Amino acid sequence: MTLAFPPTIAEAAVDMAEGNLTAVDLTKLCLDRIESFDGVINAYHKVLRDEALDSAAASDARRLAGNLRGRLDGIPISVKAVIEVEKQACTANSRVLRDNIADNDSAVIGRLRAAGAVILGIVDTYEFAFGGRPTLDALFQPACNPWDSTRSTGGSSSGCGAAIAAGLCLGAVGSDAGGSIRTPAALCGIAGIKPTIGRVPTSGVVPLTFSLDTVGPMAQTVEDCAYMLQEMAGFEALDQLSANVSVPDYVMALEGRLDGLTIGICRSFYRDDFNTPSDIAAAYDAIQPVLESLGALVIETQLPSLLDFHAVGRLMLPSEAYAIHEENLQNRWEDFGPLARNRMMLGAFVTSADYLQAQRRRRELAAAVDDVFQECDALVAPAMLTPAPPMDSNEPFPFLAAPMINVPFNLTDHPAVSVRCGFQDSGMPVGAQIITRRWNEAGALLVADAYERASEWLGERATIE
Repeated sequence: MTLAFPPTIAEAAVDMAEGNLTAVDLTKLCLDRIESFDGVINAYHKVLRDEALDSAAASDARRLAGNLRGRLDGIPISVKAVIEVEKQACTANSRVLRDNIADNDSAVIGRLRAAGAVILGIVDTYEFAFGGRPTLDALFQPACNPWDSTRSTGGSSSGCGAAIAAGLCLGAVGSDAGGSIRTPAALCGIAGIKPTIGRVPTSGVVPLTFSLDTVGPMAQTVEDCAYMLQEMAGFEALDQLSANVSVPDYVMALEGRLDGLTIGICRSFYRDDFNTPSDIAAAYDAIQPVLESLGALVIETQLPSLLDFHAVGRLMLPSEAYAIHEENLQNRWEDFGPLARNRMMLGAFVTSADYLQAQRRRRELAAAVDDVFQECDALVAPAMLTPAPPMDSNEPFPFLAAPMINVPFNLTDHPAVSVRCGFQDSGMPVGAQIITRRWNEAGALLVADAYERASEWLGERATIE
């Protein structure tokens, strides 16, 4: 049986408004695709079939009564396994949290439910969201890339990327402390946004770090990410990192134009700081003429070396992760998979002086990027430097071979959207980042959406063998 690929969130919203689609039928389509394809993809830890169908039926009833909750009413989404869903295990894909049942929804899931979204299930993550390579030795087997099931999705929001690219949901909620939304979005050929820290609440999310964690949407298109972010963003009084900053209409913001905008290309990241494969580099080079055709002035801009960002990130991430998980690492050593354990244990060797120096350098790097935004409205940078690694790779320290391309904008706290920008010679997708000033998620979404619509890649979908 051939199963149709689900519509985008924006398309589904129109179809349901016009009476051409019901939330129940849309949810059944996703559930049927999960049943048919997730045996290959391994995206889902748990499918909430009955709950999802009940939520979809309730959405259809609200629509008939004229009581819709918003743009996401009836839209089926999935949730990364570090984000609490009421009465479900929130395991972070670790034996350490095997029996961790959430008493309540996390703040962000509560908001999405209030908007009428249908929760399809819990999807894969690298253990404790510590990315690098597929976590082969964790509680659940790793998700595969729908474009090639022998290749990784990237992480750590691996199940989100796989489920969306395979058409097993319309959107997903991921988290990002060092590229964990943008890396799988790039490698799986979808879209995702890392917001400014504090834009979306992180309460009810298993932490990886104290100072870098963010939560954001992932979806087939940039427009869909705008639909989701609209409902996810906003101040949360009980969230220590939450910021009381006004939330614009992200969907309406997409109606803007690029005329008069100055956009900087960070070419040095993939030409000078790393020997990027030629087919990936060519995809990045091809972005400039598309943006220029939309009316933007595109200039080459110089940021600090990618290796400087990488060095700071490699000190901060394991140091903060070790501090958070120290007690369990000391007392439940055997319950961690070796990959996650080895990555976290690096933090035990970071001295207080090292950490303070990293924080000092972090501020300097953030100031340098702020200076670039004095002349640029947005920046374009790679979201990946190498092809998706093989699924059977268990190298614990992949950052010794290539710098972390997505960590710079975690350190500087600028919002960044990952958008597909082409394909490698192998047929695997390539993703780029669009970065803007802090709190200007609307601007990043505008540029990324305009580029996505003008490119030739928008309708391409993975075919699962």
